[in-house]
Amino acid sequence: MLLYLALIDTEEEKRKFVYLYENYRQTMYYAAYQILKNAHSAEDAVHQAFLRVIDHMDQIDETNVSKTKGFLVVITQHIAIDHYRRRKREYLTDFTEQEPIVTETGPDPASCVDTDLIVQALLKLPVDDSAVLRLKYAHGYSGAEIAAILDLTEAAVRKRISRAKKRLAKLLAEGDDV
Repeated sequence: MLLYLALIDTEEEKRKFVYLYENYRQTMYYAAYQILKNAHSAEDAVHQAFLRVIDHMDQIDETNVSKTKGFLVVITQHIAIDHYRRRKREYLTDFTEQEPIVTETGPDPASCVDTDLIVQALLKLPVDDSAVLRLKYAHGYSGAEIAAILDLTEAAVRKRISRAKKRLAKLLAEGDDV
């Protein structure tokens, strides 16, 4: 925490940052962990998110509002997605060398959508679309809460969710390009 505070100039911003750190650190970690599925990588993403928050302290007016929480979560998620992409590029394997494993039990494989495909499709969506879908389905925010976070009307949020779901479905249907 001292490292972060050393980077901040004014006492008011230091108090604001301490409040953000103490109250939202776990939420940010959870958001990063949901994407990365690795504790150390999630901690790195939260650390980078706090460094980015320091650069944007002037954009945070009030600390105890859902808009601020959403802002911090979206920053953390974007950094986690960058980590995920970087890790994916580093550990690419040649799947043609591996034999597929087919089991007789479980749901029909044709009816299931691979989570990696969904994540890749979400990464290809515009930032506004992926953010609204993540806030709605990954974090469970209501339409009213998302509207407050993104400073939109509830009707606009419903429309964005609808459009984003259609775009995501189109990307998943194409499948090969994802």
